[in-house]
This record gives sequence, structure tokens and C-alpha cells, in this order.
Amino acid sequence: MSAITAPAKAISPSALKSNLASVRPRWRITLTALTLFTLLTSANLCTPLFPLLAEHFDAGSLGITLSFSSYVVALIIGLLLFRRVADLVNRRTVLVAALILTAIATAASAFAPSLGWFSVARALQGLSIACATGTASGALRILLPHNPAFAARLTLLSTSGGVALGPVFGGLLSLGPAPLVTPFPVVAIAPAAPVPVILIVAPRQACQPVPASATFALADAPPHEPRTGAIDLSPETTPGSRPARPRSATGRRTFWIASMTGFLSFAVFGFCLSLAPSHFAQIVGSDARPVIGALAAVTLGTSASVQLIPWRGTWRMPTGLTMLAIGLIGFALAEQVGGAPWLIASGMLAGAGQGIAFQAAFTRATLAVAPEHHESTVSAIYTVTYLGSTLPVIGLGFCAEQFGLSTAVPIFAVIAAAASLTLAIIAGERGVRTLLAH
Repeated sequence: MSAITAPAKAISPSALKSNLASVRPRWRITLTALTLFTLLTSANLCTPLFPLLAEHFDAGSLGITLSFSSYVVALIIGLLLFRRVADLVNRRTVLVAALILTAIATAASAFAPSLGWFSVARALQGLSIACATGTASGALRILLPHNPAFAARLTLLSTSGGVALGPVFGGLLSLGPAPLVTPFPVVAIAPAAPVPVILIVAPRQACQPVPASATFALADAPPHEPRTGAIDLSPETTPGSRPARPRSATGRRTFWIASMTGFLSFAVFGFCLSLAPSHFAQIVGSDARPVIGALAAVTLGTSASVQLIPWRGTWRMPTGLTMLAIGLIGFALAEQVGGAPWLIASGMLAGAGQGIAFQAAFTRATLAVAPEHHESTVSAIYTVTYLGSTLPVIGLGFCAEQFGLSTAVPIFAVIAAAASLTLAIIAGERGVRTLLAH
């Protein structure tokens, strides 16, 4: 008996269009997160190369921290400038421009004739990330309207993951015959690759700014706070006005706790991404770039990993900040105790604490803001946050020039630990008040 094959069911144009419409948002979510990850990976590629760059350009600790800070300063300036228009610009245009500029700047880093020109390339990377940070976060919020908490976690995971893996890639790619050349053009391909795909799957019209009248269900919004974003963390947007602080008392507290947690977190990140490779190399007695890159990435990688978990509860902020403080004390004692295992344990503890605390603070802040002001609010938070990678790190570099890394790093770690414990107490008191209110 011959088999009877049923005729294939034709797919109508409307059904095909509907299927594409359901697939494209998933593609856009993936590409948006990948954009953030790629940008941050490219920007942090040179972390394990800083000791070699210091020797190549005849620069000391202060020179290296200034080179690192050129990226952060440009990023902060970009956030301040772009924040005023972040909610008004087409998201696809911004992300494509950021990827192209990062690709050019990363490739140019390989041919910098001096530390000054290398810093210029770093500054261009900072400007591109400044434009993309709030925009990508806002895009994820729009693409995930019923799960804003996951959108916030995905933003943090993409940025933290890029920051963590950048040093690892840089260390591995530097094993070739030209360690200060090879890593940059190789990694420069990564930002350029997604551009054609973004142009195809993300129509320009679909990436227009969110109208102010739009509302989204915030299923994970904080208790007793309106779910449509009545707690306004965004700046005033009246024509000709200067950006104002968040308008409600609760909004201001939420904003500043998130910002200060970010400031402290990125002060630690700035240390890990600038002077930590040289300091860790002294402690473990090795100048192997993959090794010191991996050691510097432990804190960053652990932070990214814990953010995969949707932590909940008022315990997150005080507990995470306390863990961060203990990890920092571990860094302060590392040279006396010695050895890679101690550094790894301290880095993992600090990273886990930072990841838990910053996730809690950032998620709460972004859940409390209306979607039409999301981009500008995220840019404002990151403006304060990235200051942590500049001012303390420059101070650390200056102290290292005067007294040496062996003295400067423990001082930095103890001060940061004290600040973390202070913020933990403030966050703990707020958590107790929340529990009593319920």
C-alpha cells in the first residue's frame, strides 16, 4: 500500500507576517543585549595589557590610571550630554552609531604612537558606550513590557559580562608575537558584525522613542508605589529647563541609593581594570597576562554570574554591601597572606556582594520610573556610577606614584570597605522600615 502524503498547508501572507512579528522582538532583545556586551568587552580588552603599556610608553601608575580614566571621563561627559536627548532619539540609530565608533576606536588603539593617542582612542570608546547604555536599557524595557525586572537584570548582566570577559580575551589574544597590536583589530570585528543584522531585524520605525502617554504594567514594582511610574526619577523635561532631581522623596532616596551603590561598585571595578593587574602580578610572582587578566576578572565575572539569579527581599542591599566590604578587606590583606587562592576568594566575595547589591538598587530604581523617561534615568544613574571609576582610581594612582602599590592598595581597600559598610547600614535601616510598614 502506497503512503498517502497530505498536501502541505500553505501559509498566508498575514500569518507569515505575524510569525515574523513574534520572532523579531526576540531577535531585537538578543541583539540589544549583545550590543551592550560587545561594547563593554571592547572597552575593557586592554586591562591585562596595562603593565605592558606602562613599559612600552614609559608611564608610571598615575599615567596608567589617567589613561584608564580618559575612557571613563569621556563616558561621563557623554552621559551628561546625551541624557538631555536620550528619550527623544531613535534607538536603532544610536546603537548602530555606537557599534561603528567602537569598532573604529578599538582598531585604532593598536596603532597609537603614544599614551596620549591611546587615551584618545579610549575616550572615543567611552563616548560610544555613553550613548548606548541608556538607549539599550530603554530598548530592553520596551521589548519586555511585562517583565521590567528581567529587562533590568539583562542590562546589568550584559554590561557586567562584557566588563568581566574583556580582560580574559585581552590576556589570551596578547599571547601572540605582537601583544599590543593583535588583540585590538581582532576584537574590533565584534562591534561591526551585528550592524547589518540590526538594520534588517530592527526597522527604524519600530525603534522610535516611547510616547509620554504610554503605560506599561510593572509587575515587580516596589510595594506601595504606583505601577505606572508615578515615582518620577527622571529629570524635568520642559523646554529650556535644566535637568532637575527626582521629584518625590521616595524617588530621590531610590535614585541616590542606586547611584551611591553604583559609585562604590565601580570604584572597585576601576581598581580591578587599571592597577589590579600590576598589583596582583607582584603578589603571585607572575607577569603572565592571561593569569593576571583572569585574576582581575574574577570580581567582575562573579558579579555578572550572581546577576543571573533574580534575587528578592530587603536583605539584598545590606548583605551584598557587607560581602563587598569583607572582600575588600581581603584585598587589603592579600600581600601579607599572599597567593592566588586568597586573591580569588576575596575577588569572588567582593564580586558576589557587588552583584547582589547593585542588582537590587538598579532594579528598584528602574522599576520606579515611567518608561518614557527610562533612558534618561539610567543615564543619570550611570553618570554617578562611572564617577566611581574615575575619582577614586585617579587618587589611587597618585598614591601609588608616591608610596607604591603595596601601600596605596590597602589604603584604598580599607576606605572602600568602610564606605560599603556605611551604605549597608543605611540600606538595612530602610529595609527594616519597609518590613515594619507591611
